[in-house]
Amino acid sequence: MRVNIVYRRMWGSLLILLTLLTSLQGAYTPLELTIRVYDDGYVAVDYVISLDPTLVEVNVTLFGLLYQDLVVEDQGGLPLNYSEFRGGIGIESLGSTSAHITYTTPDLTNKTGRLWLLSIETPISATIILPEGAAIMGLSEIPLSLTTVDGSPLLIMPPGRVEIYYALGVVGTREHALALIKEGEAKLEEAKSEGLKVEEAEKLLEDAYREMEEGNYAQAEELASRALEEITGIIEEAHGAMEAMKSAEEAVDKAREEGRTKGLGEAERVLQKASEAYEAGDYVEAESLAFKAREVAEAAERPLTPYLYIAIGGAAAAAAIAFLLRRRRHDEIDVEELLEKRPDLRFEDREVIRFLAESGGEAFASEIRDRFNIPRTSAWRLIKRLEREGLVEVRKVGGHSLVRLRRVE
Repeated sequence: MRVNIVYRRMWGSLLILLTLLTSLQGAYTPLELTIRVYDDGYVAVDYVISLDPTLVEVNVTLFGLLYQDLVVEDQGGLPLNYSEFRGGIGIESLGSTSAHITYTTPDLTNKTGRLWLLSIETPISATIILPEGAAIMGLSEIPLSLTTVDGSPLLIMPPGRVEIYYALGVVGTREHALALIKEGEAKLEEAKSEGLKVEEAEKLLEDAYREMEEGNYAQAEELASRALEEITGIIEEAHGAMEAMKSAEEAVDKAREEGRTKGLGEAERVLQKASEAYEAGDYVEAESLAFKAREVAEAAERPLTPYLYIAIGGAAAAAAIAFLLRRRRHDEIDVEELLEKRPDLRFEDREVIRFLAESGGEAFASEIRDRFNIPRTSAWRLIKRLEREGLVEVRKVGGHSLVRLRRVE
């Protein structure tokens, strides 16, 4: 009995040892590798490897860390079981002489501006197919061959580290102009679906298309870019105005529920003007009026005694005086030093910053419009741009936008 138990333990240990010996890391040979890159940066990987049919399991290193639509088949097209680990898969390969692995991954590309980078470490020569119309801007290695198939660059790269910089729609070409126009048209449809006024931007896109047809690709790109910026700005302004009007309506409803009717009629009149401005397409004015309506609604009160009017008037005067004193006490900012740190700023942005510095570090949006004689929407987009850059901060004072320089370290 004891002898049988000993034999069983020996055989069990032997089977475990055989399993370990037949499960080898890297016990495969790469045969073929094809990388197809799509417009959105996703990459389709087609990988063929040879296997030792006597091995129970083989760990295969893949490219990237995320494997979507992963399929593993043997030499006869039959599916093979596998398990994923970070950086690859373990294939149950007993009896298989090869494996065909296909999947997609977003991990092999990244984008900076309009420039894409494909980066991959290949164990063998790899066939790489870039998107249709792509322009190769840089290569880490000289390709073994370079051709074009159906408008797509096809490269065969040597083994090792492969880095390919490419652009979709090169500046100054018909393809790039058309891509910008298409992007603008899509944004235009989005704005129209919301009922927004975008006639000027639509005219810019029509002009861009005409310039492109006449072969003036640079002009077409400029017009399409302006149209896209205009539409994006209008959508942002409209959304801001809609949120402000919604907030004002809630403030009016709350005041009415609480019985604070004194001054509420003025809030409703201002809110009506905001709605009219929105319908007319003046979204900046609509937002400004909506903010004012909300402030009036929030300040609405129950009927007061005559004595309290005097106290309220005094408090308002004190607040106004404090605000003016605060403006005067605003710390001076070395504007030239600030501008030296930001050489990328546009000319008009730099001039507005200088104007703010000359105005004690802050000014109302209306003062900026009057100083530079620019439309309300253009001024608002300029201010928003400076705010995104962290150079100014904007807050509401009496229903008006106060723009203040920020100290940049």
